Amino acid sequence: EDGIRDIGVTGVQTCALPISGGKDVWTENPRYTWRFMPPEMGRTPQPLAVPVEREPGSIRVVILGESAAMGDPEPAVGYPRALEALLQARFPGRRVEVINAAITAINSHVIRDMARDLTALRADAWVVYMGNNEVTGPFGPGTVFGNSTPPGALLRLGLALRRTRLGHATAMLAARLGRDSRERRSWGGLEMFLDRQVLATDPRLASVRTAFEDNLREIVAAGRSAGARVIVSTVAVNLRDSAPFASSNDPVLGADAMKSWKAAYDEGVAAEGRGDGRAARMAYDRALGVDGDHAELMYRRSRLAMGVGDTNAAPGFARARDLDTLRFRADSDLNGIIRKVAAGREADGVWLVDAERTFAQNAPGGIPGDELFWEHVHFRLPGSYLLALLTGTALLEALPTSLREGAQADWIKIDEVSRRLAVTSWGDHRIVEGVRSRCRKPPFSMQANAAEREARLQKEQAGLAKGLMPTAFNPQADAFRKRIAETPGDWVLHDQFGRLHESFGDVAGATNEWRKVIELVPHHFGARLQLGRMLATRDETAAQAEAWLREADRMRPGTAEVHAALGLALARQKRHPDANAAFAMATRLRPDLLEAHVQWGVALAGEGRDADAIERFGKALAISSNSALSHLHLARIARKQGDTNAARMRYAEVLRLSPGYREAREFMGLP
Repeated sequence: EDGIRDIGVTGVQTCALPISGGKDVWTENPRYTWRFMPPEMGRTPQPLAVPVEREPGSIRVVILGESAAMGDPEPAVGYPRALEALLQARFPGRRVEVINAAITAINSHVIRDMARDLTALRADAWVVYMGNNEVTGPFGPGTVFGNSTPPGALLRLGLALRRTRLGHATAMLAARLGRDSRERRSWGGLEMFLDRQVLATDPRLASVRTAFEDNLREIVAAGRSAGARVIVSTVAVNLRDSAPFASSNDPVLGADAMKSWKAAYDEGVAAEGRGDGRAARMAYDRALGVDGDHAELMYRRSRLAMGVGDTNAAPGFARARDLDTLRFRADSDLNGIIRKVAAGREADGVWLVDAERTFAQNAPGGIPGDELFWEHVHFRLPGSYLLALLTGTALLEALPTSLREGAQADWIKIDEVSRRLAVTSWGDHRIVEGVRSRCRKPPFSMQANAAEREARLQKEQAGLAKGLMPTAFNPQADAFRKRIAETPGDWVLHDQFGRLHESFGDVAGATNEWRKVIELVPHHFGARLQLGRMLATRDETAAQAEAWLREADRMRPGTAEVHAALGLALARQKRHPDANAAFAMATRLRPDLLEAHVQWGVALAGEGRDADAIERFGKALAISSNSALSHLHLARIARKQGDTNAARMRYAEVLRLSPGYREAREFMGLP
């Protein structure tokens, strides 16, 4: 982009954007994580457009952390947005900027490096919420991103060299030459870590804790050196409704002891399955007497204790978390380090927020579960609101007196936060659908309570389906229109409004919103991709779609989603060889990319290659049996072939998954 001043291979850049009146703003660097993980798996920060010159009297807060801090599974209604809504209401008429600098899959090694760049933002406060990825993130003993933790000094030297252009280019070339093409896989979620289990007794965890404490202290020092107050939070996780992902017996257990343990454990599982809690507890207690360090056994026994009203069940759930050998949740030791580093330092400009304890105090039986979390660590809106209240309260205390002037007396309630974020049944349904899809894959599908969670989410999604009905569009659109009228410069609302239009088949409405996003944030990659996707669905706009997608590809080369949409745009222009090449590229980059297979199937059907299209839709359904578009296009092929019964079956699946889909309702004779 013209006007960008790239400051090395760092976390932020500057460029001039219309939203700032042509003045420089800080923007994200989408390639930043390439220094820590292969580009194919590199995670990207949320789009940023932060004025370099701050508005007088404004409040600027930076959020540092991983996916939970970022707001996964939907940052538009996640923790940073909830905090921003609280602060905007508490300080009416004042500009409030909550900068979401958190990134999925990173850890304290990366955040420590980022902190050097973030000092340039001249924020009033930093909020640090990290700890879930210390073992599995870059340089951790359970990582998939390269080598595990090297000695601290060597790691720091390597990262310092990578901050130079030559050092970064050399490291990238070495990484590419050192990896077989079969190893160049894209990000595949937590399933990628199945063979990276780390026992609680693994001596490498001592180095993890030492490095975490060192990194946290350096992050705090960086924030303070930049004049920011630093809010450090312990990490809350789902203990009650997220069973351990993997477990291991004591490696020194003898054969006879192992046989005895397994017999007792299997007896307990069988008794629990038939509803005999007393027999299950007795069997589990015998197993615990043989080996008390098995994570799932500890979880099952604790859950039975909770079921009979045992008020001492909470420590068992925490112990099960600490024993989990797929270490995707911050454990007791890491939270202890956070308290050690941050407690009692208000005079130094450092505040401790104990989210772990506060979440427990606000959960049934003192054991946080699905009322606050979607799965293991990511917040539902009540969890985001609770963490926002905690950090907001600390911020109010930490801010200078001059910035606290004019503050309202109370925090707004969660219902008002929901209104300000334009939370709708449609949006919640979309989130639940995504979480269900995530949880159907390992390691989530391997958890002891996977079937129970699926049943809960299925019921929840069914209850939200009313938000997908045709009559539900206008009330939900009005919620966006009202909020956009209050905050017209909020590109996130326009982006979400575009997705609402898209879900209801309104191509014109969707493209208008994404054009507005690009007007507000001209470097926004995702809006270009969305525009290309939408315009590629019609012959008359396919050439426009190609232009937007080519631009998106220049911004982020090698993005599978771009090639999938480009394939559809080319197919609409009857450029079938080019289209098939684009689809092939998309599926090579990401073999499990559902939309690539669906769109390829659509293109093949458009060529009249029905058999190839059916095969491609079959591959899509193998990835997700809940692909409404796959069922829809298979229904269309069935109708074309005169197979009414097959068409009816497919349309029924479409309506089960998307009740408001007009074509399916008309075929089935529904209003």
